[in-house]
Amino acid sequence: MKDEGKTKIGVFDSGAGGRLIADKLRALKNVNVIYLSDPEYFPYGTKTEEIIQDRLLHFAKQFKLKGCRIVVIACNSAATNGIASLRKKFSEMIFVGIEPPIKPIAGITKTGKVAIIGTSATITSKRRQNLQALFAKKIKLYNISCPGLAEYIEELVRKDIKCSTTFYNNKQAEWLVRKFLDKPIAEGVDVVGIACTHYPYLFPLMQGLYPKVKFYDPADAVVLQVKRML
Repeated sequence: MKDEGKTKIGVFDSGAGGRLIADKLRALKNVNVIYLSDPEYFPYGTKTEEIIQDRLLHFAKQFKLKGCRIVVIACNSAATNGIASLRKKFSEMIFVGIEPPIKPIAGITKTGKVAIIGTSATITSKRRQNLQALFAKKIKLYNISCPGLAEYIEELVRKDIKCSTTFYNNKQAEWLVRKFLDKPIAEGVDVVGIACTHYPYLFPLMQGLYPKVKFYDPADAVVLQVKRML
């Protein structure tokens, strides 16, 4: 069997956003990446903490049955609202979660103004609030909920559109991005932290609209953490 001896890594997202992290993980040596999503309950960004935790419990059991030793929660809404619960209930498994990158963006801003963009469930989560209290005391942080953005990306990704190229000239995506970012960037935000795994599909578009702004994706940090666990 070609996968014999490889470490099984589960990757979970409510939709297609986590595929980008799964692809990065597949580049690691001796791993077998198993990707699961929850289209029936997508988007998680509008769900309650209780619903999110219940769905995570369901999928954690599936990953356990499949023999996954490490599970990446590649969904900010899920990780910020439910990863602590998973760690308590499945102590035999390692859970690595993606979360709002407040600490790194606070360290690289030159204007002292940064923004986090994500779903409502992520922006309002206690975890996001705790990260802000810990790492954003000396800067101005804009917490921006972006309703409709992940849903629009999901719709196109599921049609197998190569979003990294087609989104660049997508007027609807451009309108949504400008709706959420024009004002804070005009007020001096120079670093935007990505707190939804769907949004990196829009990197070419966002960078084209705001060439002087740094867009920070925590996906590489998640992959590095998994590498340490291996």
